[in-house]
Amino acid sequence: MTQERKKLVELKNVSLTFNKGKSNEVEAIDDVSFDIYEGEIFGLVGESGSGKTTIGRSVLKLSDIDSGTVTFSGNGISSLKGKDLHDFRKTAQMIFQDPQSSLNGRMKIRDIIAEGIDIHKLAKSKEER
Repeated sequence: MTQERKKLVELKNVSLTFNKGKSNEVEAIDDVSFDIYEGEIFGLVGESGSGKTTIGRSVLKLSDIDSGTVTFSGNGISSLKGKDLHDFRKTAQMIFQDPQSSLNGRMKIRDIIAEGIDIHKLAKSKEER
């Protein structure tokens, strides 16, 4: 008997162009599709400027896509706004590729992780955190 894996993230035919119609137009993502499953280790590899960070930003709805769909735990994120978007971002976060600007070298790992818990008020006490 095969256990079915839970799909956490799904991108289907995602495209995003910056400065559309202008002389400095950049096609950052062109028809990208992939799935990420629970428990899976996923790496996105490519040359500098190939769109890796833009894809990550699109998954978190930090950048709006031009076409395609992004789903997280079976829910489309394109139409999320306000409280729903805030609630979504409590469950999905990204560490950007430059650890020097993303992680504070003077903080312990537990404190770095706890920062998100504190910001979103996910723990009732310091012990629970």
